[in-house]
Amino acid sequence: MRPRDVALAVLPPALWAIAYTIAKPTMQTFPPLFLMSIVYALTALALFRPWGSRQTPVWAVIAAATLGGSLQSALIFSGIALVPATLAVLTVQSQVPFAVLASWAIGQERMNGRRLLGVTVSLAGVALVVGLPDSVGELRGLLLIVLGTLCWGIAQGIIRATSRDSGGSLMGAMSVIAAPQLLAMSLLLETGQGKALFNASLFDWMAVLVLALGGFVAAYAIWYGLLRHYRVDQVAPFALLMPIIGVLIAFLFLNEQPTPLVLTGGVTILIGLGLVVRAPRTAKIQTA
Repeated sequence: MRPRDVALAVLPPALWAIAYTIAKPTMQTFPPLFLMSIVYALTALALFRPWGSRQTPVWAVIAAATLGGSLQSALIFSGIALVPATLAVLTVQSQVPFAVLASWAIGQERMNGRRLLGVTVSLAGVALVVGLPDSVGELRGLLLIVLGTLCWGIAQGIIRATSRDSGGSLMGAMSVIAAPQLLAMSLLLETGQGKALFNASLFDWMAVLVLALGGFVAAYAIWYGLLRHYRVDQVAPFALLMPIIGVLIAFLFLNEQPTPLVLTGGVTILIGLGLVVRAPRTAKIQTA
């Protein structure tokens, strides 16, 4: 990767770590699905241009928006509401091996023994973290996060194989689809939307703006732009920065103290993902 693109690839995981941490206290005011419908609506307002021409197949945009947008957000942020932010950020790292596996299954990457070992070790680390919940609620939250990362990984494989648009254009089109899907799910499954709108403080609305503009508009515009030019196994491992930043933020601002076992699970995830990164580059390269 070019140095400029390496620098760009560092930004999304940093923004996501901040977004996940901010989302935790914000969901005390907003129901999770309703919050994400607002975030995707703001993202659509910022990025969607109905008059622009798009080359990515419509079916791919719908599939990516549903899997990597509404379902992923519904599952992950519902899970975040039930677990500490540190635990959530560590478990979200399962998205990297899932993305590599999904891209391999779709035919964009070639699996080899070392990469497969790295994926296996990463998932073992996730299993270690998931096996540490202190309550049934935490276990349910962690399982929701893992299912959400699986949806996200499949979406990355679809995007890598089919995307022909800029990252911002693709994210805008996906947000137009994901926002009403999430709102419909919220109206069916949640209550208190109107109360949240009227009772939200200025801090809550500022957090929503940071979540939308930083964690979605900026982060995904950069991320999907990189996926047009680089393999999934080149881009996805930059998410390794999320646990480092996320645990630090949760410690500094939410006063969360990660246990030794949680940290052990996080280190195991990082070791496995390091093997994925260092695996021989035998994958096919697709130019955009």
